[in-house]
Amino acid sequence: MRLTNFSCEMTLAIIIKFMLFGLVWWLFFAGQKVKVDEEKLTNRLFGTATLNGEKLK
Repeated sequence: MRLTNFSCEMTLAIIIKFMLFGLVWWLFFAGQKVKVDEEKLTNRLFGTATLNGEKLK
């Protein structure tokens, strides 16, 4: 397989793009934590409705 100037430039551009995406993720998203309410998540996923901790019939 022969490497051309174009393929080298494209490879370098893709590597730089992934590095920039990683940098943006690290700067803006890496430290963010979302608190999840397990009861609400379970109700949403499995469709069990509750009212004040009691199951609705």
